[in-house]
Amino acid sequence: MQPTQGGPNEPQPQARPPAGSTAQPGHDELIYAGPAKHGAYAWDYLKWVLVGALCGTVGVLLGYIPALAGLPLWLLSFVGLLGIVGTFLKHATTRFKVTLRRIELERGILSKTVDSLELWRVLDLKFSQNVFDRIIGVARITVMSTDQSTPELVLYGLPNGRAIFERMRDAVQIARHTSRPMELVGDHGMMEHVGN
Repeated sequence: MQPTQGGPNEPQPQARPPAGSTAQPGHDELIYAGPAKHGAYAWDYLKWVLVGALCGTVGVLLGYIPALAGLPLWLLSFVGLLGIVGTFLKHATTRFKVTLRRIELERGILSKTVDSLELWRVLDLKFSQNVFDRIIGVARITVMSTDQSTPELVLYGLPNGRAIFERMRDAVQIARHTSRPMELVGDHGMMEHVGN
């Protein structure tokens, strides 16, 4: 139900926190900012090394064919090198920023894309490690939210992943209480919800 509008001399509704809320001005205390651990890309590096070795082997074998003997088929091994360079650039241009209010994921080698997620929208957090992750010392933090553009955000390879996960879990609880949508409360006790 919409609040009734008074005359020009009537006081306008004021923004007040909902009943029971402890809303306070938020702040952007940093939990983590920077790239993932280089180990997070270990599988990608290994994959491209194997591709390079395989292509180089194929090039050598093709060299035994008389019709192809004069061609520099060893250049096929550079396919793997290109993949390694691409993986390095991907790592160098991917940045995470986690604060007590939001998560930002910036990525892109030539063009940039930034995904941003307010913590008060987070529904659940999940921390996971497979066997390979445990060997190289990285983890995956999956963030599930009500954000339509970013319903699931994966943070992979952050340094001290378990500690960051614990701080994020606490920050989500705080954000839910301090960043809830406000209500406009008029003089006649009528309320209107205002979303963020």
